[in-house]
Amino acid sequence: MERITTPQIGNLVSVPLTDFHVLEDFCSGIESMDTFIRNDFKLSVENHFCEAYVVMLKDEVVALFALSFDSLDLDSDDKEELQSGYSSAGTPNIGFDYQETFYSKPRYPALDIAYLAVQEKWRGKHIGDFLIKEIADIARTQTLAGCQFLTVEALATNEYSAVGFYDKCGFTPNELKKPYKDTLRMYMPLYIKDDVWEDNV
Repeated sequence: MERITTPQIGNLVSVPLTDFHVLEDFCSGIESMDTFIRNDFKLSVENHFCEAYVVMLKDEVVALFALSFDSLDLDSDDKEELQSGYSSAGTPNIGFDYQETFYSKPRYPALDIAYLAVQEKWRGKHIGDFLIKEIADIARTQTLAGCQFLTVEALATNEYSAVGFYDKCGFTPNELKKPYKDTLRMYMPLYIKDDVWEDNV
């Protein structure tokens, strides 16, 4: 197998997914995710649940992701942790004259990472970290609607858990893990004080 090196990340290009045939050989190595991609992903896009993108290296599909608009509810404990700096997600970079208004709101505009998967042979090559940065840039630069957070339902099953990955990328849980759910809702402010990224996966 050809050795894949991290510098190739700079050559990756994200484009809207228009032909689902390019995913016929896609394999993330996570059975539940691959089953969904083969059977239900197209329906989610066709029924306007999300917009899908593929990440290409020349003619090869390296990864895919899908985005949806969302609304984030934060309780008083979440807000206190964000405001005090105790949250692992960091403190939102809010102007002093807007802080009282910001923290009094019941919910916040967000962009949801509906799906994210990396080809199995590309896992461990920092592609996931690259995609989170790219999605954050999309959320910050889009002009259709206000957006203050990224959200995700991180897969958390016996087979595979993405919670640790999202935690390293700056997300924090929005709920306690529920035994009847195979995901954990997490969020990350798009504009934070001392915005520092680390390479993760």
